[in-house]
Amino acid sequence: MQGQGFKPGYGAVTRGVCTAAIVVALGCGCLHSALAQSPVYDPQQGSGTGRYQVPHTGFFNGRWWTDNRYRFEYVDQANLPKNAKASTFKSKIGVESGFFYGFRAGVEGEFVFNIGPEEFNNTINGKTQYPVVADVESQEVDQAYLESHHIPGVALLGGRFLEDLDNQRFVGSVAWRQNDQTFDGAKATITALPDVTLFYAYIGNVNRIFSDRSPVGNVASNIHLIHAESKEFSLGKLAAYTYLMDLFDLDPFSNATYGGFLKGKQKLNDRYTYHYRLEYAHQTSYGDAPIDYDADYVRVEQGLGFGGFTGTASYELLGSDNGFAAFQTPLATGHIFNGFADVFLVIPPTGLQDFYGEAKYKVSAKSGGALGYFDGLLLIGQYHEFRSAVQDLDYGSEVDFYAYLPLKSGFYGQVKYANYQADQFFTDVEKVIIGIGWQH
Repeated sequence: MQGQGFKPGYGAVTRGVCTAAIVVALGCGCLHSALAQSPVYDPQQGSGTGRYQVPHTGFFNGRWWTDNRYRFEYVDQANLPKNAKASTFKSKIGVESGFFYGFRAGVEGEFVFNIGPEEFNNTINGKTQYPVVADVESQEVDQAYLESHHIPGVALLGGRFLEDLDNQRFVGSVAWRQNDQTFDGAKATITALPDVTLFYAYIGNVNRIFSDRSPVGNVASNIHLIHAESKEFSLGKLAAYTYLMDLFDLDPFSNATYGGFLKGKQKLNDRYTYHYRLEYAHQTSYGDAPIDYDADYVRVEQGLGFGGFTGTASYELLGSDNGFAAFQTPLATGHIFNGFADVFLVIPPTGLQDFYGEAKYKVSAKSGGALGYFDGLLLIGQYHEFRSAVQDLDYGSEVDFYAYLPLKSGFYGQVKYANYQADQFFTDVEKVIIGIGWQH
């Protein structure tokens, strides 16, 4: 429906809390969250006597990490006179203290540089004759947080942090781009309940991939994220979520989303494994959204795995309210959904149906020899057919390929190709992306 949006406020938050509470009561909620946990110490473990002990490993007994990546991205977009050639380098370094009487702190800096001429539209340089490659030269504090483990089974974190919830369809760090998406706020992860983990986050500001230099790089917000997911049982994992997103500077993308999913895998025999995901969500306008609307989300995913090969057939619907507004996921890592060409990062008002198949193969050559150089090589191929959710529009189709090869000492190489062939939406887009990186 068209009309003015409304601000549900406390009522919508209460509805979300109730959703999570019901899941807890049924014993089918849990979390998939990205806390910066030490790989050798579990702060939620007991003291050995059955009594909880506040973790204390020493402030200087922490860890550090770095993530560096050079990338060349070529984009040919049929409706623009020039092709983009983006040569950029990202360097990210972070440090996290050890536990000091239940506390620990972390900070991370991220730096993005152009290597060579800026022959692309980075969204703020005004070079609109080129296709967009949203990697802006920038130097930013990516993370800065303080974490507390003073309550048994509860981890609290406040400050600036990364968050990748579940498969990142609704909330992600957009790690494919050179500048991460991060959040300013606080979050709690609760593992005290048997077979259940709960996650809640409040976000007061979104630091988007376009950098601090962009007028839409930082978006003030009033966001509540509630996610509950069960531990593994016979059918897999069940989850329920409520995401309330009031984006003050991006009012058309403010939304309230309520949903859940079942995901799991079943071993058919010694060779074959069947995996699946069934998901449904309903979205309405929220906050100061200019249009009152209702739209549905559906994901049906199933596939077979054997050896290093996995084949998956999927259907994803991002619905539309009679062509006036569509289901949106403004905080998602959108690049990993609906094709690598990034044509559908914003869903058109007529919605989107994505029918696609994926073939994935991972090489295992631990025995050495000539194939040992390719141990861990990941190959992915996808084919997408895109249609509208209403009005029966044939948007187009896309072919995608990706290869990732881990090298020695933390180095890796990657190649990605995307080819979108337009029919009734947008224009033809072809991308070639080559990268090499080092992580520690």
